[in-house]
Amino acid sequence: MDLKRRISIAHYDNWPEPGLYYEAVKNASPRFRDEIFDIYFGKVFRYKYRGQEVYDSYARQHDIAYGNVMGVEASDTQIDNLFRIQREFGIEISLTINQLNIPVEMFYSSDSRVAGAFLDWLGAFYHRGLRNCTLANNHLMRTGLLQRRFPGMKWKNTVNQQVSSAQQVLDYLYLGYDVIQLDRSLNRNIDELKRVKDAVEGYRSKHPGRDVKTSLLVWEDCLPSCPFKREHDDLQIYLRQVNYWDSDLGALTCRRWTDQQGGAMLPRFGANCYWTGVETFAEYAGLVDIFKYSGRLSKFKPQGAGEIRFGWRSMERAGGGFFMSSYGEIVENGLEPLHLWVFAPSCSSEVKTDVTEIKQALAKDVWMKPEARKLELALRNCRNQCYRCHLCERTFGFPDVDSAIEL
Repeated sequence: MDLKRRISIAHYDNWPEPGLYYEAVKNASPRFRDEIFDIYFGKVFRYKYRGQEVYDSYARQHDIAYGNVMGVEASDTQIDNLFRIQREFGIEISLTINQLNIPVEMFYSSDSRVAGAFLDWLGAFYHRGLRNCTLANNHLMRTGLLQRRFPGMKWKNTVNQQVSSAQQVLDYLYLGYDVIQLDRSLNRNIDELKRVKDAVEGYRSKHPGRDVKTSLLVWEDCLPSCPFKREHDDLQIYLRQVNYWDSDLGALTCRRWTDQQGGAMLPRFGANCYWTGVETFAEYAGLVDIFKYSGRLSKFKPQGAGEIRFGWRSMERAGGGFFMSSYGEIVENGLEPLHLWVFAPSCSSEVKTDVTEIKQALAKDVWMKPEARKLELALRNCRNQCYRCHLCERTFGFPDVDSAIEL
C-alpha cells in the first residue's frame, strides 16, 4: 500500500540527547521517510514588558508564555536538527502552538506590541523554512494577518479544539486552516467520517486552488471525551515542575484507567484506532488524508548495539522485539493486528524482522480471536457510548463499567 506522506509523527521533545532524533531519521529506510507527512514539535513564545494596560489598575510586569500545553518543548539545538532533517530528507517540520488559553495581551496590549512580537517570533521560523504550523487561535486566523504575512504557511487547527462534525470541518476550512485535525471521537464514528470526507471533497471542488487535508489522531491513549482533559492541559504546562501523572491529581484520573506503561486498560478507556485487520485500516485510509501519532513526551530509548533508526515496533505484549522499517510493509505483509505496531526507534541488534516469525507470533494475540474481531468492527462506529454496550469489558473479562469515572 502506498502511504507516501500519510503519517504525521511527533518529535521527541523530551529526549535529552539533541542529535539522537536526527540520527534515527537518517538511518531509517527511505520508504519510512517517504511515508512521513511531517514531524511536529513544540516551542513556547515568551515575551516580557512592564506597563499599564486598560484592564490594569496600575503599571505591572507582564510575563507572557504562550503556545504549548505539553510541558516540554524542543531545544534550540533540536530545532536546528529538525531543519536539517527538512533540508536533507525533504520531510517537512511543523511547529505546534496548541494552547487554548490565549493571554489577554495577545489582543489587548498597547500598540499591539504582544501580537507584533508574536508575529516576529513566528516569522523567524518562517524565514528559516518552516511551512507548517498548528495554531489554536481562531481570532488571529480570522484577522487574515497570518495569511498575508506568511503566504506559504500551511495552517493546522489543534485536536484540542474538538472538530467533530462535517459542519465544523467546513467552518475551520473557511477560517483559513489548511489541515483539519479531527477530534478523537471520530475514531469511533466512521459514519461522520464519511460525511467529513464528502464535505471536504465538496469544498475542494469549489476552491480548487486550496490544498486542504484532514488528519486523524489515531494513537494517544486519552480517555474518550475525558471530563478532565481541558484542566489537565492547563496544568500540564508545568510538567517540568510538577508531573501531572505522578501527582495526586494523576492518581485520581489517568492512572485509574491506564496500565503501568500508560496505555488504556481497555479500548473504551482510550481513543485510539483499534484496526486489527488490513481491511479496517484501508477503510479509514480511504476517508482521511493523514494519520497522526502522539509522542512528544516520549523518553523511550532503545537498548542494544548498532545504529539507532526509526521504524515500527510491535508493542511489548506482542513480542516487543519485532520491527518493520515502514508501515506500508506491515500492511502489505498482513502483520495483524495492525494497531499493535507503534512508531518508535530501535537499535539494529535488538530487533527481529523475519516476516514469517512475526506472523506466527502475532497470530496468537487476543485480537485475532473471533470475539475480538467482532469488537474491532463495533469500535468503528460505537461513538463511545459505553454504558449501553460493554463489549470491551466482556471481550477481555472485565466487569461492566458504565463510566470510567467509577474506577
